Amino acid sequence: MKSSDVNRKTNYLNAITDELEIRSLVARYADAVNRRDEGLWSCTWAENGAWALAGTTVQGRASVVEFWRDAMASFEVAIQLVYQGNINIDGNKASGVWYLTETLQPKGADADRTTIGRYDDKYVKENGAWLFASRTYRVLYEKKGEPGTYTGLARGI
Repeated sequence: MKSSDVNRKTNYLNAITDELEIRSLVARYADAVNRRDEGLWSCTWAENGAWALAGTTVQGRASVVEFWRDAMASFEVAIQLVYQGNINIDGNKASGVWYLTETLQPKGADADRTTIGRYDDKYVKENGAWLFASRTYRVLYEKKGEPGTYTGLARGI
């Protein structure tokens, strides 16, 4: 086998590995939201990561985690389901777009809130791991409705 063939295959395998690692990052993020796992959620962010949602942008992992903690405290239940995503990788940086549905039960509310949204992401590879450099969330659709019945699992029990 020629060295050019080996290089081409190596580059191809590296690209596949990077994409799978980024997809896993997005999945871990959603899993951490669903389980309210602050430790897991915080490990998805770069040290200088930025999170933009609801007209607010927060910079730096510690500030992002504090903002998330405060937001999550306002919900009895938060369930996030991530659908398809597209990823563009350029060396140790990448970008992606993801669509998702969230069902939220705000504390003290008489209605659930379901949203369909979009995350526009930037990723960075730090110390061999892909992390969020930034996430910008936009709501595309929102519906408030009768409160549903949630199992203990959905409540993090």
